Amino acid sequence: MPKNRAGLLALASLIAGNAFGAPLITNGSLTGPIANFGVPPGWTVIAGTPDTMDEGNNVGVIGALTFVTLPIGPSPDGGTWVGIGREGNGFVERFGQTVTGFTIGAEYILSWYFGNFGYNGVSPAYDGANAIEVLVDGTSVGSNALLPTARTWTAQSLTFTATAATQEISFRAASGNKSYISIDGITLADAGGGIPEPKAAFLAAGGLCVLALLGRRRKDSR
Repeated sequence: MPKNRAGLLALASLIAGNAFGAPLITNGSLTGPIANFGVPPGWTVIAGTPDTMDEGNNVGVIGALTFVTLPIGPSPDGGTWVGIGREGNGFVERFGQTVTGFTIGAEYILSWYFGNFGYNGVSPAYDGANAIEVLVDGTSVGSNALLPTARTWTAQSLTFTATAATQEISFRAASGNKSYISIDGITLADAGGGIPEPKAAFLAAGGLCVLALLGRRRKDSR
């Protein structure tokens, strides 16, 4: 293969890869069937028994337990969400998924909606202040400030640096406070901005067109 064509092929491949942006979270909306002890499709239970719910189906699913503070409704992402509990270090629920396509050394922004609605049905109730803690390959990369129970959802995010092309992203309660918190609308973005999606797609198409034109010229010159 001529050097100029090989170079164009490499460039086109690089641009095409950038056109797809950051690695994607599967089912970041946490859409799935209501489940006491279950997470939505695309996600895996790592510890404990996380639950899938909506504002009409609390952590007891059939009404055996109730929220300490009734949510005002679904998060801005809508639909169902996942609830995770924690009590000290002996009871810690965690769920996550494996994500591919990271660039080692690059920074990524992970965002989500947080709710601390707690639940009654036991004494004392799961009503402590808490926050979502993010783990990458089982190691904590941080959390936001602890928030008390409230009816509202809060948009949150944090930045981490990828250390491998494929990594497990998971979530749990940050503090050992006895609490039951909710998460929804999980998204992942390239913190460096990269090439804007429409522009990247245009450049990728242009690079492939150049390759096609080069191939046609070589064919015509035979």
